[in-house]
Amino acid sequence: MLNQLRADTYRQLHTWGTYIVLAITILFSILITSSESVGGLMVSTDDTTMDRLNHGAWSVLTGLKSATLSSTVLLYIDIAIFVIIIGQEFSKQVYKNTLITGITRLGFIVGKFIMMLGNILILTLIFYGTAAITGKLAGRSLGTSGLKLGQTIGNMTLTVAFFISVIFSLGVIMLVLTNSVVAATVGIVLWPILIGILASLSNWTWLKYLNFTGVAQSVALGGLKVSELGPYLGISGGLLLLTMAGSAILIQYKEL
Repeated sequence: MLNQLRADTYRQLHTWGTYIVLAITILFSILITSSESVGGLMVSTDDTTMDRLNHGAWSVLTGLKSATLSSTVLLYIDIAIFVIIIGQEFSKQVYKNTLITGITRLGFIVGKFIMMLGNILILTLIFYGTAAITGKLAGRSLGTSGLKLGQTIGNMTLTVAFFISVIFSLGVIMLVLTNSVVAATVGIVLWPILIGILASLSNWTWLKYLNFTGVAQSVALGGLKVSELGPYLGISGGLLLLTMAGSAILIQYKEL
């Protein structure tokens, strides 16, 4: 698996798409922070809190909250990383070349998940770091203590990166099932939209645990405290492990 990780890292570092995604992530963060834009692709929000963000004086902390509200867009930007790391290998069937080198199918899947999680975590940290730097360069106050701001960046980075990873894990199992990067990508794109719509139109309260991007946005708006994330993290973590195990099991039945 270590050889696979090294090979994937080398391939990524020599792929233009990686740097394009990085540039888009930075530019998007600068744009929404410098223009004081609030909100990404959201199905429902707290109007009172949104109004306060729209009309209140902006601080660096406000910019971080705005970045979290735009995290759905970050999810869509990161889809390119999904395609680069694992999507192309399945759509072109070249993953078989890796498997015949002796790596186990479980090791192959785990290695791909590690690469995706690492990439998403780094890009999310850069996203928030850029928002904080942009806000400070714009002459805004921190809005809180430096220590608290650092904790906020850390919490938001881990929360958003984790929930994006869970959605991507659903894309992985769809990719293994269909060998179609298009089907997997469509699934990733539609998941937060469909879950958000169903949650707003129905009385199914359990859907809130599957509204992964909505959880991160609720934290940013203050509707959900970090201390209340336990059930959401537990269910999401369980789903992440299930999709990882399911992908490893399904790939066992694929012919080399």
